[in-house]
Amino acid sequence: MTKPVIVAQKVSKTIKGKPILTDISFEIYEGDCVALIGPNGAGKTTLMSLILGDKLASEGKIAIQDLPVRHPSLRSKMAVLSQENRVPDNLKVQELLDFFISIAKNPLPDAVIDDYLRFSTEQKKQLAGKLSGGQKRLLSFVLCLIGQPDILFLDEPTAGMDTSTRQRFWEIIAQLKQANKTIIYSSHYIEEVEHTAERILVLHQGRLLQDTTPFAMRREENEREVTLSKDYLDIIQKLPMVDDLVIKSDVISFMTQDIEGVWEKLQAEGCKISDIEVQNKTLLHTLFDKTQEVDK
Repeated sequence: MTKPVIVAQKVSKTIKGKPILTDISFEIYEGDCVALIGPNGAGKTTLMSLILGDKLASEGKIAIQDLPVRHPSLRSKMAVLSQENRVPDNLKVQELLDFFISIAKNPLPDAVIDDYLRFSTEQKKQLAGKLSGGQKRLLSFVLCLIGQPDILFLDEPTAGMDTSTRQRFWEIIAQLKQANKTIIYSSHYIEEVEHTAERILVLHQGRLLQDTTPFAMRREENEREVTLSKDYLDIIQKLPMVDDLVIKSDVISFMTQDIEGVWEKLQAEGCKISDIEVQNKTLLHTLFDKTQEVDK
């Protein structure tokens, strides 16, 4: 079996007597794309800091490739995109690229860098401070990739990006996933997580609520949202497995955990598959429900 790249064993962190993280354990394998999600104050940033060695755990331990997180040999294998844009405003884009290329042991080829960035010749001659917020963020990301790290840590990576730049970012991530890079990122954009992460670590109140996948997380409760013509209202109102019925001008919608039972009744009344729309609960709704359960 493949050995894990990152292992956290019963990790806790207390700051000024206040527990920030409690008894966190997980393993991340080579090629995993893992999203770290949870409400504000859940402990995401602290956990990322512990993995990077910026902070030390109060209890438990974290290892990366069987080494302590602060081992010098790990520095060249890892890259970090922090939440803040830290691009020097008084240097030109090309000067920054040249500098990062010069200090990398095995830099990316120029053609790959240009393809990732997709800046015009004029943009590369500009001072970095003249770039838009989204362009600065993309530049910061590409600078992280120049040294060809094996493990990427991304803290709210697409914050401040416009739609087209965010799309380009995730195109690059898809290429990195194909290259078997290990990616750990935090995000508040739940739709992004739903479409890009293979695994999700859900933190809440400093505890690991779940280690799962987007599909498995939505599927656990087996609840579906159904929309169909108002013509079937009388039938739906009689079904005990229907919840949260909403009646609109020409359609009705409701939630059910027994979609097969609902469909059997509708078929008996002549309903066709093209007449019905069925959706899984969104990841956002599922996450909200789970955190609400813990808070009770």
